[in-house]
Amino acid sequence: MADEEYLLVAAPGWAGRTGTGGADAVCGALREVPLVACPEDLPTLRRYWRTAFGRQLTARPAVTVPDPRAVLAAVAAGAGYGLLPRALCRERLDNGRLALLHSPAEPPACALFLVRRPGTDANPDVARVHDRLVAAARAW
Repeated sequence: MADEEYLLVAAPGWAGRTGTGGADAVCGALREVPLVACPEDLPTLRRYWRTAFGRQLTARPAVTVPDPRAVLAAVAAGAGYGLLPRALCRERLDNGRLALLHSPAEPPACALFLVRRPGTDANPDVARVHDRLVAAARAW
């Protein structure tokens, strides 16, 4: 098991418009920024708002895309802001193509579980993939 941390991110131009104030200021400023999401992310977005801002998410996505990689591409292109797993957006945060919009004391996370089909223990390829995923998850 590993925890996947979620971050509220946008292209640097949007980040400048949302400011660096407290949770209330950021939450208020985000009302003027388009939300980019995939349908599966809405429960995660709602949980982020409850835990990070102490309120219910009222925004609806301005853009809905099929998966988190599409959210990443749209947000990096300047379409608005999104909630993404750290592992997916780390490189673009590090090189400045994305900006972190909010840093809650305890960022919301989702537990990831690695499972294998019964009877695959003897397959060395499955064991190798399992070991690599477990090692990579330590950096997530």
